[in-house]
Amino acid sequence: MRIFIGLDGGGTGCRAQAICENGQRSAVLSGGAANLASDFNGGVREISALLAAVLDAAHALVPGATAITPQIVLGLAGATEADASTRLQAALPYRDLTICGDIDISLAGAFGDGDGIVMAVGTGSVLARQSGGQVLRLGGYGLHLGDEGSGAWLGREALRRALHARDGLGANGPLVAAIWQDFGTLAEVIGFAARARPADFATLAPLVLAQDRAHCPVAAAILDRGCAYLLAAIRQLQRGADGLPVAGLGGLGPALLDRIVAQGGAQLNAVAPKGTALDGALWMAQRLHAGVTR
Repeated sequence: MRIFIGLDGGGTGCRAQAICENGQRSAVLSGGAANLASDFNGGVREISALLAAVLDAAHALVPGATAITPQIVLGLAGATEADASTRLQAALPYRDLTICGDIDISLAGAFGDGDGIVMAVGTGSVLARQSGGQVLRLGGYGLHLGDEGSGAWLGREALRRALHARDGLGANGPLVAAIWQDFGTLAEVIGFAARARPADFATLAPLVLAQDRAHCPVAAAILDRGCAYLLAAIRQLQRGADGLPVAGLGGLGPALLDRIVAQGGAQLNAVAPKGTALDGALWMAQRLHAGVTR
């Protein structure tokens, strides 16, 4: 019996699910951070443990079945950088295993094999266009070099604005006050930033969003800057294909796309995605088994 497994892994956590040939689905299981670019060994541990757990869940759906063979698709942040996917393939004991970037499963989840643009924003950010079977990707370079508008970027910007306000070089506001209330001292802010990974910075993103809803100008300025980058990237992807639908995915993508539309991007053909990135990974696994490629 064939089992199809999809896994969506990012800087904050990963999720996986199995579908049996008879249509039965396991529960969606969760694991820890799985960004291969920032922590390869930790990512391998999390992915290995989660795949083992979802395989156990799949076996429970078909008790007594023999010769169960998994067709697995992993969509992972950092998978396309350097040789991460090759190293991971060698580290995992599965024959029918496909590793791709998180943006690939986001496109598949949002549009299947149809055309469109995905703005995937969570801990990191990456955008891509799928058109005529071709994929063009923008961004997704990690927090050191990019990831503008992402949760990690928002959190880091919040700390930076708090420091600027402390030095008299930037505006004060409720967000700045909340940062200092949470951290207390300059030493705590500096210490946190020195040891923080992208997922740690991203824990501050909900505070930025909440303060923006409360009309804090500092939070609004951070979000405006992030959204300006995301809109510019969408415009770049729209060149020659202005009418392509645009979908937001990830923990922040839908909310930020709504903000972009509300602030003058209403001409964008913003749509709800057909499914999640995890749905995309499962769809790709089934297509690969059927011998269909995008």
